[in-house]
Amino acid sequence: MHVVKTLSGCAWVVGLTCLGNELFILRQKDYNQVEVYSTAAASDQKLRQFTVIGLGRHRHNDMTSSVIHNCLFISDCSNSCVLKSTLDGEVLAMWPIANSATGLSLTPTNNLLLTCREGRTLMELCSETGNCVLQMDLQSDVEEPRYSVRLSAGNYIVTHCGVMQHRVCVVDSEGRVERSYGHQPGSDATQLSFPTQVAVDQHHQLMFVGDWSNSRVVVLSSDLQLVHHITLKQQSGRLYLDDATRRLYIGLVSGDVVIVDV
Repeated sequence: MHVVKTLSGCAWVVGLTCLGNELFILRQKDYNQVEVYSTAAASDQKLRQFTVIGLGRHRHNDMTSSVIHNCLFISDCSNSCVLKSTLDGEVLAMWPIANSATGLSLTPTNNLLLTCREGRTLMELCSETGNCVLQMDLQSDVEEPRYSVRLSAGNYIVTHCGVMQHRVCVVDSEGRVERSYGHQPGSDATQLSFPTQVAVDQHHQLMFVGDWSNSRVVVLSSDLQLVHHITLKQQSGRLYLDDATRRLYIGLVSGDVVIVDV
């Protein structure tokens, strides 16, 4: 694994996703401004920038994308909703949710998966209509969940960081932890300190976990064994893995986006 290049930025990255040959970056500075870059290997060209009207200011907002619908989904923690947007910022739909979503991802069946920290729940919405098709309460030992990914087997990868434990867990369909990596927060090789997002490759062989306070990304095998650390200069807030190009995009608190060949 090696760094290909770094896109320089001026404010904390709060949303990061790719669609086709474009990289979309939502930053803390303006909150409703999305920057679009080319993902071409030799390019760091900024293609355009657009405004998502009505998007609230919140550092826990998140963003993901859908190839099938050719759109963006953006969580709005200030207004407790999720926005469905075109690739130029036109809001197509606004779906209210009871608990603010701190993490967004797409499931293998193209549902929108929401991680709700305050309610300690996972919700799946139909990405076409916004209707809730599943809501699952996590068990009490999964304190303050931040982000989740649904696996094809029907279980979930969940990061959480509460008072007692900072972990990434495999959670079953009843919200129970099957296995985990990490325990009390710390900086040792087998510890995490404020894990943020997680990116999983399409074959579920590797998992990449943002380890915020330790300024690194932890690379784990499918059975949650440590493979490698990617050391960074600042804290990592957002991750996106492009399976087609095998590139990991890491959004830093400084605003830079580090691009790593994996």
